[in-house]
Amino acid sequence: MKTEGTLYRPPLEAKTFLLQVTAGCTHNACRFCNMYKDKQFHMIDDETLIHNLQEEKRICDIYERPHKRVFLMDGDVFSLSADRLEEKFQLIRRYMPAMETFSMYAAIRSIKDKSDDDLRRLKNLGVNDLYIGYESGLDDVLEFMNKGTSLADSIEQAQRLNEAGIRHRALFMLGTAGKGRAEESGLAVADLVNKIKPDVTRIATLSIFPETPLARDVEEGRFEPASELEILMEEKVILENIKDLPEMRFWASHILNYAPMDGFIGRDRDWMLKKLTRTIDEFDEASFRKNFTRNQL
Repeated sequence: MKTEGTLYRPPLEAKTFLLQVTAGCTHNACRFCNMYKDKQFHMIDDETLIHNLQEEKRICDIYERPHKRVFLMDGDVFSLSADRLEEKFQLIRRYMPAMETFSMYAAIRSIKDKSDDDLRRLKNLGVNDLYIGYESGLDDVLEFMNKGTSLADSIEQAQRLNEAGIRHRALFMLGTAGKGRAEESGLAVADLVNKIKPDVTRIATLSIFPETPLARDVEEGRFEPASELEILMEEKVILENIKDLPEMRFWASHILNYAPMDGFIGRDRDWMLKKLTRTIDEFDEASFRKNFTRNQL
């Protein structure tokens, strides 16, 4: 398969057929992010798409296992217009007629650019399970991290997706508010989750990657990272304060998380809270620093 640059996909799509439709990210300016720095945003040409689809179809035919789901890469495929997305879906279905679901990352600004009719149309075409990087529930944090969106916009656009019937998966990062704000940040995230009602809430942990603007902020004293104990406490506050979403999946098994867990709010919250409480009570800073590092996604 022909691809461009380093590719990223959500952990939950590990077994999904992956197809690169665009390269890079239209924003590519979040202070914490070190992804997509090796390429400028552009569409993958149809010749390459057709080559990759033909190659994958050949494999599917051999094993008689047609794909019904695809995750479209890179980071900003949903920034394409509804018309352009429909063209890509038609091309994919030409080679994979059994395809039912088109999943991808989606930025708040990309949702905002689409009309309600566009969203309903995309839902009918098979768009579902959009991954949205909210990162935080605090406006000042979103502004500092240069997310390019506001809390009000996040709520409004998520509710528009709900009205269109498009499932979405909310991505948050523990520690984005910095030192001393664990409870405030946790309550804000839980409040946002309660309002946007995602199908899945995925929790990762902020990492200070070298050569990012955030790394310079830390070096120059503009940002003080939260301690690991604060990060665990923030996660506990989030989990405690999610309301009326028993079927929502709480996925916190990212490689960047110290206490991985995965469950459903209604069925599994109690054991997840017990695990977090035990991890907090038994936490040893020296052991953590010796045995756990965050240096890659």
